[in-house]
Amino acid sequence: MTRRVAITGASGGGKSTLLSELERRGYSVQPEVGRQIVAEQIASGRNALPSKDPIAFRDLLFARSIEAYDRWTDSERGITFFDRTFIEAIAYSSLIGAEVPELMMEQANQRRFEQTVFVCPPWPEIYATDPERQHGFDFALKDYEANVTAYAAQGYELVELPKSRVETRADFLLGAIRG
Repeated sequence: MTRRVAITGASGGGKSTLLSELERRGYSVQPEVGRQIVAEQIASGRNALPSKDPIAFRDLLFARSIEAYDRWTDSERGITFFDRTFIEAIAYSSLIGAEVPELMMEQANQRRFEQTVFVCPPWPEIYATDPERQHGFDFALKDYEANVTAYAAQGYELVELPKSRVETRADFLLGAIRG
């Protein structure tokens, strides 16, 4: 059975870099679904983007994140690290002032990650925008607060990762899950 470990936190806080390091070390990783959606929507000229149709973006983010979770259900690959999860879609609802559909909460409650969720805090020294991350650091702070609040509300224990070199962060995370 796969152990699913969620990594959340602020936009631009180093999550994707950390996942790359964990993958380099031989672990299974699930890349961030939201960045994939934004890239696809921009390339296809569609509107399920935070800046154009935030509800459609949230709904697509949730559905694709559930699919990503379910893909690892029968895996015998040990630990899989997730760069954000469907819980972020729930958190995003608070950022856009939308109610969370009951079906969304039901589906989220049927799927659990490891009890400890690792958090990449806001880190202005490494924050950068790119084609998929066009918002500023102020939004990253709001994103962070929404995410940690949503995970805590789901009963997860949050452990903040140190602001340090990626190798040190990976060592810290792996040490925490081993022991």
